[in-house]
Formats: sequence, C-alpha cells, structure tokens
Amino acid sequence: MLEFLRYFIYGWIILISAIPVNFIAKKIGLVTWYDFLVFKKSIGALDGVFMFIIYPLIFGAVIYFLD
Repeated sequence: MLEFLRYFIYGWIILISAIPVNFIAKKIGLVTWYDFLVFKKSIGALDGVFMFIIYPLIFGAVIYFLD
C-alpha cells in the first residue's frame, strides 16, 4: 500500500511541475505534447528535442531530487 501511495504522490508532483513547464514552453514558442496531440501541430527540430529529451529529463530530475 505504501508503494502505491509513493507512486501516486510522484504522479501529482509530475502533474504540478508540468503546469509551469508547459507554460514556459508556450511562452518561448515551443510545441507541447498537448499542441502536438490535440491540434496536430507539426514539430520542428527544437520542438522534437524539447518533447523527447528535455521534457522527460525535467520530470525525471524532479522525481530524482525529491526521492
């Protein structure tokens, strides 16, 4: 049960940290996952690097430093 609670809290932490990350990405003109999946926007090289490398690294780092 404690393991479930741990992962549940990690999910909330990722969700809460995703809000400012997405806000900043939109402000600097990057395509986010929401834009890509819902609005079918095409992505450039920088958008691809953000979505597939930087975005997961940010959330991995958040969980790593909180663990």
